Amino acid sequence: MDLYHLKTFAAVAEEGHLTRAADRLYTSQPAISAHIKALEEELGVSLFKRTPKGMQLTAEGEQLLPKALLALQAAGEFVEHAKGLRDELVGGLSIGLNSDAEFLRLPKLLEQMQQKHPKLELQFMGGQTSTNIPATRVGKLDAAFISGEFSDPRLEVLFLQDISLKVAAPIGMRDQISDPKVELIADLPWIYTSPDCAYFGVMRDLFDQHCCQPAKTVVSDSEEALRTMIKAGIGLGIMRGDELRQAEKEGFAFEVPIELPKVSLQFIYQKQRQNDPVLKALLNEIAELWGLAEDQEDSQQVV
Repeated sequence: MDLYHLKTFAAVAEEGHLTRAADRLYTSQPAISAHIKALEEELGVSLFKRTPKGMQLTAEGEQLLPKALLALQAAGEFVEHAKGLRDELVGGLSIGLNSDAEFLRLPKLLEQMQQKHPKLELQFMGGQTSTNIPATRVGKLDAAFISGEFSDPRLEVLFLQDISLKVAAPIGMRDQISDPKVELIADLPWIYTSPDCAYFGVMRDLFDQHCCQPAKTVVSDSEEALRTMIKAGIGLGIMRGDELRQAEKEGFAFEVPIELPKVSLQFIYQKQRQNDPVLKALLNEIAELWGLAEDQEDSQQVV
C-alpha cells in the first residue's frame, strides 16, 4: 500500500473537496482522484461518495479514516525519530512573516540558528496574518507569525507578546486635532485597513463604539506603506506603539490620545509536527528569544 494514497485519503476526508485537497498536497485534482480510486480498488471498498457539496465519507470510509490517521502519525514519528538520530540537523524551514524583520527579531533568530544548526536553512516568507494561517494549516509554511485572536485545533499557538496600538496623525494635522474626540476626528482623512489585517477589528470597533464612520482616503495592509503615507500627510492611521515613537523622533507624526486595545503577537505551527527535531530546534530558539520560559506576566511588551 502506498503511504501517499493514505495521505490523499486523509486530505480529501478533512477538506471534503478534491480541489482543496489537491492544493493542500501540491498536486492536481486528477492525481487526487487516481489515488483515491487506486486505494479503493486495493481495499475493495468505497471510501467516498460524491455530493453537490463535495466528497463525503461512506460508512466504510468513516471506519477506516482513524486507522489511516494512526498509520500516517506512526510513519511521521518514524521519520522524526530517524532525524533525531543524526549528529547534526539538516533541512529547511519556511517561516511566514506578518511584520518587519527587526520587530520580529529575525536577525537574532537567524544568528542563533546559524551558530547552533549551521546546516538548517531558514526561509522567511513575506505575508500577513490572513494568509499565514491557512498556509501553515496545509503545510505550505512550517511556522508563521500572526497577530490577533486565533484558535485552530490543528495548530499550536505560542503567545509572544502584546502589541500596543496607537492612533497616529501627520504632524501637519496637529492644528486640526485640538479636540481628540473620535466623532470629531472621524471626518479627517484616514488610512484604513482591510479585513485581512489584524488591526482591522480594532479600527472598526473604535468607530462603531462612537457611532460614526471614518473618512477613508485609502486602504492599506502594509505597515511600511502606512508609515510612508502618514509621513506624506495623507491621513491618520493605527500604528504600533514602537513605530509611532520612532515617527515622533523623526518629526513627521504625533500620537492622538485615544485608548486602543492591544493585539497579541503569536507564533503558530502544526500540532502534529511538534516532535519534528528540525521544528523543535526552531521552537527552542523562538522560546529563548522571546522569553517564553518566563512568567507570561513578565513578558516584554511593545509600548
